[in-house]
Amino acid sequence: MELTGAVHVSPDKEALFGALGDALLGAAVRAVEARGVFHLVLSGGGTPEPFYLRLVTDLRYRGLPWDKTHVWVVDERRVPETDEKSNIKMMREAMLDHAGIPKRQVHAMPVLEDDAAERYQAELIEHVGGSDTDVPVLDWVLLGMGGDCHTASLFPESPALSVTDKWVATNDGDRVVPPARLTMTYPLLNAARELVVVLAGAGKHEALRRVEAQAATGQRDVQEIPISGIDPEPSGGELTWFLDAAAATGGGAGS
Repeated sequence: MELTGAVHVSPDKEALFGALGDALLGAAVRAVEARGVFHLVLSGGGTPEPFYLRLVTDLRYRGLPWDKTHVWVVDERRVPETDEKSNIKMMREAMLDHAGIPKRQVHAMPVLEDDAAERYQAELIEHVGGSDTDVPVLDWVLLGMGGDCHTASLFPESPALSVTDKWVATNDGDRVVPPARLTMTYPLLNAARELVVVLAGAGKHEALRRVEAQAATGQRDVQEIPISGIDPEPSGGELTWFLDAAAATGGGAGS
Protein backbone atom coordinates (compact mmCIF):
# COMPACT_ATOMS: atom_id res chain seq x y z
CA MET A 1 0.00 0.00 0.00
CA GLU A 2 1.49 3.31 -1.15
CA LEU A 3 1.23 5.52 1.94
CA THR A 4 3.72 7.68 3.81
CA GLY A 5 4.52 5.91 7.07
CA ALA A 6 3.87 2.39 8.32
CA VAL A 7 0.58 0.61 7.56
CA HIS A 8 -1.25 -1.85 9.82
CA VAL A 9 -4.31 -3.60 8.36
CA SER A 10 -6.69 -5.55 10.62
CA PRO A 11 -9.43 -7.92 9.41
CA ASP A 12 -12.23 -6.05 11.20
CA LYS A 13 -12.94 -3.23 13.64
CA GLU A 14 -12.59 -5.46 16.69
CA ALA A 15 -9.07 -6.44 15.70
CA LEU A 16 -8.32 -2.89 14.61
CA PHE A 17 -9.19 -1.42 18.01
CA GLY A 18 -7.22 -4.17 19.72
CA ALA A 19 -4.09 -3.34 17.73
CA LEU A 20 -4.63 0.37 18.28
CA GLY A 21 -5.07 -0.09 22.02
CA ASP A 22 -1.90 -2.13 22.23
CA ALA A 23 -0.02 0.63 20.40
CA LEU A 24 -1.42 3.26 22.76
CA LEU A 25 -0.54 1.25 25.85
CA GLY A 26 3.03 0.75 24.65
CA ALA A 27 3.46 4.44 23.89
CA ALA A 28 2.07 5.44 27.28
CA VAL A 29 4.36 3.11 29.20
CA ARG A 30 7.41 4.28 27.23
CA ALA A 31 6.56 7.95 27.79
CA VAL A 32 6.07 7.57 31.54
CA GLU A 33 9.27 5.55 31.89
CA ALA A 34 11.24 8.15 29.92
CA ARG A 35 9.67 11.43 31.06
CA GLY A 36 7.23 10.69 33.88
CA VAL A 37 4.21 11.93 31.89
CA PHE A 38 2.20 10.95 28.80
CA HIS A 39 0.72 13.62 26.55
CA LEU A 40 -2.14 12.00 24.62
CA VAL A 41 -4.03 13.81 21.85
CA LEU A 42 -7.50 12.61 20.85
CA SER A 43 -9.77 13.20 17.87
CA GLY A 44 -13.55 13.30 17.73
CA GLY A 45 -15.83 11.54 15.27
CA GLY A 46 -17.74 8.31 15.08
CA THR A 47 -14.80 6.00 14.43
CA PRO A 48 -12.85 6.49 17.68
CA GLU A 49 -15.84 6.61 20.06
CA PRO A 50 -16.12 2.80 20.47
CA PHE A 51 -12.34 2.67 20.82
CA TYR A 52 -12.50 5.13 23.73
CA LEU A 53 -15.18 3.03 25.38
CA ARG A 54 -13.02 -0.04 25.00
CA LEU A 55 -10.05 1.58 26.70
CA VAL A 56 -12.00 1.88 29.96
CA THR A 57 -13.86 -1.46 29.79
CA ASP A 58 -11.30 -3.94 28.44
CA LEU A 59 -9.07 -5.36 31.17
CA ARG A 60 -6.12 -5.64 28.81
CA TYR A 61 -5.76 -1.85 29.09
CA ARG A 62 -5.93 -1.63 32.87
CA GLY A 63 -2.20 -0.86 32.81
CA LEU A 64 -2.72 2.51 31.13
CA PRO A 65 -1.13 5.16 33.40
CA TRP A 66 -4.12 7.47 33.46
CA ASP A 67 -2.91 9.30 36.56
CA LYS A 68 0.18 10.41 34.64
CA THR A 69 -1.67 11.18 31.40
CA HIS A 70 -2.57 14.62 30.06
CA VAL A 71 -5.30 14.54 27.42
CA TRP A 72 -5.46 17.13 24.64
CA VAL A 73 -7.93 17.63 21.81
CA VAL A 74 -6.86 17.72 18.15
CA ASP A 75 -9.69 20.00 17.11
CA GLU A 76 -13.06 21.25 18.21
CA ARG A 77 -16.14 22.95 16.83
CA ARG A 78 -16.83 26.35 18.33
CA VAL A 79 -19.88 25.17 20.26
CA PRO A 80 -20.61 24.80 24.00
CA GLU A 81 -19.45 21.57 25.67
CA THR A 82 -23.12 20.64 26.14
CA ASP A 83 -23.67 20.59 22.36
CA GLU A 84 -24.00 17.15 20.75
CA LYS A 85 -21.39 18.22 18.16
CA SER A 86 -18.76 18.85 20.85
CA ASN A 87 -15.80 16.47 20.63
CA ILE A 88 -14.89 16.87 24.29
CA LYS A 89 -18.47 16.01 25.29
CA MET A 90 -18.19 12.69 23.47
CA MET A 91 -14.73 12.01 24.88
CA ARG A 92 -15.86 12.70 28.46
CA GLU A 93 -18.94 10.50 28.16
CA ALA A 94 -17.14 7.64 26.41
CA MET A 95 -13.90 7.57 28.38
CA LEU A 96 -12.54 10.57 30.24
CA ASP A 97 -15.14 10.61 33.02
CA HIS A 98 -14.45 6.94 33.75
CA ALA A 99 -10.68 6.60 33.35
CA GLY A 100 -9.56 8.18 36.61
CA ILE A 101 -7.66 11.01 34.94
CA PRO A 102 -7.30 14.02 37.27
CA LYS A 103 -9.62 16.74 35.97
CA ARG A 104 -6.77 19.25 35.74
CA GLN A 105 -5.08 16.91 33.24
CA VAL A 106 -7.95 16.99 30.74
CA HIS A 107 -7.39 19.99 28.49
CA ALA A 108 -10.55 20.99 26.63
CA MET A 109 -10.24 23.69 24.00
CA PRO A 110 -11.68 27.05 25.20
CA VAL A 111 -13.54 27.43 21.91
CA LEU A 112 -16.02 30.07 23.06
CA GLU A 113 -13.29 32.56 23.97
CA ASP A 114 -12.28 35.23 21.45
CA ASP A 115 -8.61 34.32 21.96
CA ALA A 116 -9.20 30.56 22.07
CA ALA A 117 -6.21 29.64 19.89
CA GLU A 118 -3.80 31.77 21.91
CA ARG A 119 -5.12 30.35 25.19
CA TYR A 120 -4.78 26.73 24.09
CA GLN A 121 -1.30 27.34 22.74
CA ALA A 122 -0.28 28.88 26.06
CA GLU A 123 -1.74 25.88 27.91
CA LEU A 124 0.22 23.49 25.72
CA ILE A 125 3.45 25.37 26.35
CA GLU A 126 2.81 25.44 30.10
CA HIS A 127 2.30 21.69 30.41
CA VAL A 128 4.15 20.13 27.47
CA GLY A 129 7.03 22.56 27.00
CA GLY A 130 8.30 24.59 24.10
CA SER A 131 7.49 28.24 23.52
CA ASP A 132 5.82 30.49 20.97
CA THR A 133 8.80 29.82 18.67
CA ASP A 134 9.80 26.32 19.82
CA VAL A 135 7.06 23.79 19.11
CA PRO A 136 5.85 21.57 21.99
CA VAL A 137 6.44 17.83 21.49
CA LEU A 138 3.38 15.65 22.11
CA ASP A 139 3.68 11.91 22.66
CA TRP A 140 0.84 10.19 20.78
CA VAL A 141 -1.70 11.78 18.45
CA LEU A 142 -4.81 10.01 17.17
CA LEU A 143 -6.11 11.33 13.84
CA GLY A 144 -8.91 10.43 11.50
CA MET A 145 -9.67 11.41 7.91
CA GLY A 146 -12.84 12.69 6.27
CA GLY A 147 -14.15 11.91 2.83
CA ASP A 148 -12.56 15.12 1.55
CA CYS A 149 -9.18 13.97 2.94
CA HIS A 150 -9.21 16.50 5.77
CA THR A 151 -7.68 15.61 9.13
CA ALA A 152 -8.08 17.44 12.43
CA SER A 153 -9.97 20.55 11.24
CA LEU A 154 -7.51 21.10 8.43
CA PHE A 155 -9.98 21.23 5.54
CA PRO A 156 -9.15 21.65 1.84
CA GLU A 157 -8.36 25.21 0.79
CA SER A 158 -8.89 26.53 4.32
CA PRO A 159 -6.81 29.24 6.04
CA ALA A 160 -5.31 26.99 8.75
CA LEU A 161 -3.43 24.96 6.14
CA SER A 162 -1.01 27.84 5.66
CA VAL A 163 -0.33 28.52 9.35
CA THR A 164 3.32 27.80 10.10
CA ASP A 165 4.07 30.03 13.10
CA LYS A 166 1.25 29.01 15.45
CA TRP A 167 0.56 25.68 17.12
CA VAL A 168 -3.22 26.21 17.30
CA ALA A 169 -5.44 28.16 14.89
CA THR A 170 -9.05 29.00 14.21
CA ASN A 171 -10.38 27.74 10.88
CA ASP A 172 -13.38 28.63 8.79
CA GLY A 173 -14.23 29.09 5.12
CA ASP A 174 -16.28 27.76 2.25
CA ARG A 175 -14.97 24.19 2.55
CA VAL A 176 -14.93 24.00 6.35
CA VAL A 177 -17.98 22.04 7.49
CA PRO A 178 -19.84 24.45 9.84
CA PRO A 179 -19.55 25.60 12.51
CA ALA A 180 -16.12 27.30 12.66
CA ARG A 181 -13.32 25.27 14.22
CA LEU A 182 -10.27 25.40 16.44
CA THR A 183 -7.49 23.06 15.35
CA MET A 184 -3.95 21.99 16.00
CA THR A 185 -1.76 23.01 13.06
CA TYR A 186 0.75 21.09 10.95
CA PRO A 187 3.83 22.31 12.90
CA LEU A 188 2.44 21.01 16.20
CA LEU A 189 1.11 17.73 14.80
CA ASN A 190 4.27 16.97 12.85
CA ALA A 191 6.47 17.55 15.90
CA ALA A 192 4.77 14.67 17.78
CA ARG A 193 6.69 11.53 18.65
CA GLU A 194 3.97 9.26 17.24
CA LEU A 195 0.96 9.96 15.04
CA VAL A 196 -1.64 7.36 14.10
CA VAL A 197 -4.36 7.69 11.49
CA VAL A 198 -7.32 5.38 12.10
CA LEU A 199 -9.75 4.51 9.30
CA ALA A 200 -12.58 1.99 9.50
CA GLY A 201 -15.27 1.01 7.02
CA ALA A 202 -15.57 0.91 3.25
CA GLY A 203 -16.75 4.53 3.25
CA LYS A 204 -13.15 5.62 3.87
CA HIS A 205 -11.70 3.70 0.94
CA GLU A 206 -12.19 6.26 -1.82
CA ALA A 207 -10.46 9.00 0.18
CA LEU A 208 -7.66 6.56 1.00
CA ARG A 209 -7.25 5.84 -2.71
CA ARG A 210 -6.80 9.55 -3.35
CA VAL A 211 -4.10 9.73 -0.68
CA GLU A 212 -2.36 6.69 -2.15
CA ALA A 213 -2.48 8.08 -5.68
CA GLN A 214 -0.85 11.30 -4.58
CA ALA A 215 1.78 9.50 -2.49
CA ALA A 216 2.73 7.46 -5.55
CA THR A 217 3.64 10.66 -7.41
CA GLY A 218 5.96 11.86 -4.67
CA GLN A 219 4.12 15.20 -4.63
CA ARG A 220 1.91 16.68 -1.92
CA ASP A 221 -1.12 18.79 -2.74
CA VAL A 222 -1.93 19.86 0.80
CA GLN A 223 -4.61 22.27 -0.36
CA GLU A 224 -6.70 19.46 -1.85
CA ILE A 225 -5.50 16.53 0.27
CA PRO A 226 -4.75 18.05 3.67
CA ILE A 227 -3.82 14.76 5.34
CA SER A 228 -0.80 14.60 3.02
CA GLY A 229 0.68 17.40 5.13
CA ILE A 230 1.02 15.02 8.07
CA ASP A 231 4.67 14.00 8.11
CA PRO A 232 6.52 13.67 11.43
CA GLU A 233 9.59 12.01 9.92
CA PRO A 234 11.70 15.21 9.55
CA SER A 235 11.28 15.78 13.30
CA GLY A 236 12.14 12.18 14.15
CA GLY A 237 8.56 11.10 14.73
CA GLU A 238 6.61 8.11 13.42
CA LEU A 239 3.39 7.89 11.41
CA THR A 240 1.29 4.72 11.33
CA TRP A 241 -1.94 4.08 9.46
CA PHE A 242 -4.32 1.72 11.27
CA LEU A 243 -6.92 0.38 8.83
CA ASP A 244 -9.54 -2.29 8.89
CA ALA A 245 -9.90 -4.48 5.80
CA ALA A 246 -12.98 -2.59 4.63
CA ALA A 247 -11.16 0.73 4.56
CA ALA A 248 -8.12 -0.83 2.93
CA THR A 249 -9.99 -2.68 0.17
CA GLY A 250 -13.36 -1.00 -0.12
CA GLY A 251 -15.40 -3.99 0.94
CA GLY A 252 -15.63 -6.89 3.36
CA ALA A 253 -15.94 -6.78 7.14
CA GLY A 254 -16.57 -3.44 8.73
CA SER A 255 -18.25 -1.91 5.66
